[in-house]
Amino acid sequence: MPISRGFIKIVVFLEEFTYFLVSLHSFHCYAFLFTLLDMGKIHYTYPNAVETPNAGIEVHTQQELQEAEIDLLRQANLNNVAPCEAWTALGTNAQISYSTHGIFRYFGKFPSTIATHLIFQYTSEGDVVLDPMAGSGTTSLECLLANRDCHSYDINPLSVLLAKVKTTFIEKDVLDAAIDDIEKNYKPMTTEEYDYVPIGVKNLDHWFLTETQNSLRGLLFLINKIKEKDVKDFMTICLCSIIRTVSRATSQQGRLFLDVVTAKPDCLDSFVKKAKKAAERVAGLPPRHTVLDIALHDAEEPLDGILADLTILHPPYFNAYKYSSVNSLELAWLGIDQASVRKKEVREFFKIGKPEKVEFYLEDMVRVLNNVTASIKQGGVMGLMIGDTVIKGEYIPVTRQLIDRYLIANPNVTVEKVVLRVPKFTEASWTTSQRRTSEKVGVSLNDFIIVFRKKG
Repeated sequence: MPISRGFIKIVVFLEEFTYFLVSLHSFHCYAFLFTLLDMGKIHYTYPNAVETPNAGIEVHTQQELQEAEIDLLRQANLNNVAPCEAWTALGTNAQISYSTHGIFRYFGKFPSTIATHLIFQYTSEGDVVLDPMAGSGTTSLECLLANRDCHSYDINPLSVLLAKVKTTFIEKDVLDAAIDDIEKNYKPMTTEEYDYVPIGVKNLDHWFLTETQNSLRGLLFLINKIKEKDVKDFMTICLCSIIRTVSRATSQQGRLFLDVVTAKPDCLDSFVKKAKKAAERVAGLPPRHTVLDIALHDAEEPLDGILADLTILHPPYFNAYKYSSVNSLELAWLGIDQASVRKKEVREFFKIGKPEKVEFYLEDMVRVLNNVTASIKQGGVMGLMIGDTVIKGEYIPVTRQLIDRYLIANPNVTVEKVVLRVPKFTEASWTTSQRRTSEKVGVSLNDFIIVFRKKG
C-alpha cells in the first residue's frame, strides 16, 4: 500500500452497486478511489480519462471549522441558520476537468466534484436530479456518470447545446472521419462565397480580424453541411470553443477585453486540435441507461410532470457578470443575438454598484426558487450554490436575505445544512473581484451551498 505525505490510497473495485460507485463506460465493473487522510477524512474520485487521484471533496463538519471559516459564516449571517460545514474541492482545474467537462471553457461554472458530492450524498441510482440552470452541463454529465435520471434546462441555447454534446457518446472513428473531411475541404470564405454574418455583435471587426472571420466562416460552412445531428452539434461546440482564442478578445477573463496579440488569422489548426482532443473525451463517455433530458427552458416557468429527489441550482450571483454577455461572441457565430437571451436573465446588475439593486435580484431569485420547489418531491433536497457581494465597502448578505424570503414563501421547506465552499485551485479570482470594489479588496468572498429539504 503506497504511502505519501500522510495519505493512504486504496483502490477498490466492486462488482455491484454501492453508495460510492461509478461505471466504467464499456465495462460492467465499478471502481472507486478512496483517499484516507491522516486526519481521518475520506475523499472519493472517479476513474476517468485524465486520472484524477485527489479530485474529491474535503468536508469539515461544524466542530472542525477553523476560526477564519467561522468568521466568514458570521460575516454572511449564516452561522445561526443551520448546522455548518466547509467543503473544499481538492483537484486542480485540470484534474476536475475529467471526462468531457473540459471541452469548452465556460466561465462561472462550479467544480464538478461538488455536483458529484451532492448526488452521492442525497440520491441513489435511478433517482431523479433536476438542474433548472444547467450552465455548462456539469450536473448533466455527473448524473450520466452516476446513473441518475437528470432533467437539465437553461435559457441560453449555447448552454443547452454544450450540455447535450458533453453527454452524447459518438464513436471516435466517426468523429475522426468528420475531422479529416473538414481538414481536406477547408478554405477561408468571404461573405460573397458564404453569406453568413454573425449577429448580435455591434462591431465584428473590433473583435475579429477579417482573415479570422473568413476562416471561421469556412469552418462553419463545412460544419453546417454535416448531416448527422450529433456530429454536427459536436463540431459546432468545438468551433465555439476556439472563438475566444482566435479573436482579438482575451480568453483569460469572463468579460470581453481586447488582447490583439492573441488573434489568429487562420483557425484550422486550433479547430482540429480542439476537435481531436474533444473526440477522445466524447468517445469515452459511458452508455446512457437513464433519462437525460436537456432542453431550453426559463427557470421561472413551471416544469410539468417532474418531481426531483435532488435539485442542484447554481444561479447567477448578484454583481458578478451577465452570462449572455460573456458568451456573446460564441452566440453571434451560432446566429443567436445575445440580447434575446439577456432579456430572460436573472437581473444581477453587473457593475452598476448600487446596493439597492439587490432587491430586483432577490425578487427574481425568489420566483425561481418558488417555481423550482414545486418540482421537488416531498422529502427531496435542493442544493443552492450562491455568493454574497461587497459594493463600495458595504457587505451585502445576499444569501441570507434570499433564504429568509424563500422560507417565508415556502413554510414546507427547511434549511438542513449551510456549507462554506472554500476555494482552492478552482477559485474564480476575477469573478470574485467583480463582486467587490477596490475600496475594500481585503474582503473575502466565498460561495455558499445551502441545502434545503422539502418536508415529507
